[in-house]
Amino acid sequence: MAVSRKTGKLYYTDEERETALRNNSALEYALAHNYNLVRLGNSYHLKEHDSMVFKPDGTWFWNSQGKKGRAIDFLMAYEGYSYTDAILELAGAQEVPAPKRQEIAQSMKDLEKPKPFILPEKAANYRRMFAYLVKSRGIDHELVSHLEKENKIYQGITYAHFDIAGYDGHGQAWYTVKERFADKFKDVPLQKITLYNRNLEGAHIVSAIPAHIVHDFVRSKQTLAYQNVVMVGYTPQKQPYYASLRAMAGKYKVDVTGSHKEYGFTINENADSNTVCVFESPIEAMSYWSMCKELHSPHVSCPMISLGGVSTSYALKQFLQDHPQIQSIITGLNMDTAENGHNVAAGQLATDRIRQEFGSKYHISVHKPNLNDWNDVLVNYRNNLAAITQQLQPARSAPVIHHTQQRGGPSL
Repeated sequence: MAVSRKTGKLYYTDEERETALRNNSALEYALAHNYNLVRLGNSYHLKEHDSMVFKPDGTWFWNSQGKKGRAIDFLMAYEGYSYTDAILELAGAQEVPAPKRQEIAQSMKDLEKPKPFILPEKAANYRRMFAYLVKSRGIDHELVSHLEKENKIYQGITYAHFDIAGYDGHGQAWYTVKERFADKFKDVPLQKITLYNRNLEGAHIVSAIPAHIVHDFVRSKQTLAYQNVVMVGYTPQKQPYYASLRAMAGKYKVDVTGSHKEYGFTINENADSNTVCVFESPIEAMSYWSMCKELHSPHVSCPMISLGGVSTSYALKQFLQDHPQIQSIITGLNMDTAENGHNVAAGQLATDRIRQEFGSKYHISVHKPNLNDWNDVLVNYRNNLAAITQQLQPARSAPVIHHTQQRGGPSL
C-alpha cells in the first residue's frame, strides 16, 4: 500500500493487485469476515438476504438487486468500498488481514454440517391465522381450511429468547436458550432428554427446557411469544422438509432453520394436470388460487408451488422431477417495478432465469399480476367487490335486487 504524493490518496502496487486477485473469492471473504451464511444445496445464502448467493467457485450473486461478481464486486456493491480499497482489503494491506486458508476451510466444513429441521410449536388454536389469511389477506376460507387439514399451514409460536430444540415422545416442545441471552437465563435448570425433529425421527439427546417453563416466562413478561403463519412443504412421501414463517403483525418472514428449498409449499400437487403455476411465496400461491376460484378459471385445478423467494429454482426443479407429466410452466412472479417501490425487477430476473433453465423442455408462459403481486390483486379485487355490493344494497323497504358479479376483473 502506498500513498500518492500528488493527491494524498492510497493506491495499490502490481504485487498487491495480484494478491487481491488470488484472494478474490466472495465465499472465502464472507466466511473470513463472519457473515451469517446458510447452506442451501450447493450454494450458500446470506441469512439476512436470501437472494444473496455465494458459490464454492468464488462467485457471488445478489439476485434481488441484479448484481454479481466475485469478492471485489461484493466489497464494492455491499460494503461500499471503492475499487482501490477493495484491492487493498483483499491484498491484506489494510487493517484486516487477508483471509487465512485454514480458517476458511474449517468454516466451510462447519457450514456443511446439516442443521436439524424442527417445525415450530403449534398454537393452542388457529383463530388469528384464519383471521389474518381470510380477512386481512383475502384468501379463500375453503382453501385455508383445506390446507390446515393437510397440515400445510398452521399457527406457530416462536420466542424472543429461546430456540426450539425438538419434541419429546409425547409431542411436547422443548427449548434451549439463545446463546446471546445465556446470562439472563443462566439459573434456569436444564433437563437432559431425548428429543426428535419430527414424527419421532432424528433422535438426539440435549439439555433443554420444557415448553411450559417458557410459557411461564411469557406470562411473567420475561420473554415474548410471536404468533406466525407456518407454511410447510413436503416430500412426495409426505415428510415435512421445508417451512417458512410469516408474522401476522409486521413484515417478518424467514425460512425455518434446516429447511430444504427443494420441497416448497404446494397446492394441488397431485392434480391430474400437465401445467404447474409458480410463485414467489405461499401467500401468493394461495392468492392466485383464490382468484382462479372467484373467476372460474381452469387454472384452479393446476398444481401451484412456491419457490420460497426468487433466488433459486430448486423447488421447481424438484417438482418437475417428481411430476414427469408436466409439460407447461406458468410463472406468476412479482412485478417488482420502481412504481411499486422496487429498485430491481427481481421477479422479472427470476422469470428470465426460469426461461433459461427450463425453456428448452417446457412451454413457459408468464402471467404477471397487474399490481405488485397476486395478493395485492386479490385484496384489491375483494375491496372493489365489497364497494360494489355496498352500492347495490337495497333500502330496507325496497325489494331485494338480485345482481351478478361485475365483469372486467383480472383475466385468469
